[in-house]
Amino acid sequence: MTRPRLAPVAVFARMQVLLLLRSPNLLATLAVIPLYSLVFFAVLARHHQGDLATSVALTAFLMSLWSHAVFVAAEIVDDDRWQGTLELSLLTPARYLAALTVRVGTTTALALPVLAEVLLIGRGLFGFPIHLADPGLCLLVVLLVVAGVAATAMLASGVMILVRGARALQNALTYPFYLLAGLIVPVSTLPGPARALARLFFLSWGAQLLRDTAAGPVSHLVPRLTALVALVVLQGVLGVTVLRKVLSAVRHGGVVLHG
Repeated sequence: MTRPRLAPVAVFARMQVLLLLRSPNLLATLAVIPLYSLVFFAVLARHHQGDLATSVALTAFLMSLWSHAVFVAAEIVDDDRWQGTLELSLLTPARYLAALTVRVGTTTALALPVLAEVLLIGRGLFGFPIHLADPGLCLLVVLLVVAGVAATAMLASGVMILVRGARALQNALTYPFYLLAGLIVPVSTLPGPARALARLFFLSWGAQLLRDTAAGPVSHLVPRLTALVALVVLQGVLGVTVLRKVLSAVRHGGVVLHG
């Protein structure tokens, strides 16, 4: 009975994978960004700080995941727009939104192997004692973060249709959000207003929870996990709502698709 419901999801996911394979340049961020971990690990090796290797690997993974979503997953609607297929897709807007959700999620999830890649780089090339204290819980946190990042990509997809100069917007969605997530410096070192914003950002909760889970027993696990789930759900509702309104505006001629 469930097979007919799962089939469209599989079709949309397979379609997006095929589209990406036909344009392998879209996967460049997954090949390049993880290599930054070489620099991070080299610094740790130089200063004999191997105990920080696991945290560095997780940070490199989260940066790669976010960049991949911002520069690839968020462009799916815009790609459909410039290829001239968006208008036809909007003949069945509900189905297109469902397909888009699966396509964005699939594209974002393709960053998951980067986690294994950076862990292997740290352990295999530098010999750091990288380990995850609770792999199952780490995987759960990673999946929640991936869902939140995919939701962010959907939100960005809608905004990119409305705003000219989308490339500038994409650049603005990288390093400022790395700071808010605590991926560059600890959130506690940020100015007061920035710390307040970080507390509302799902990635700051996910990044710290992932580090703590990898290190060992996590204090206040249930409330922190609950907060992360709530923020991811909120991000998903916001992303779908904005994208639905933008697609409705496109469908009714409120947004110029070309020119």
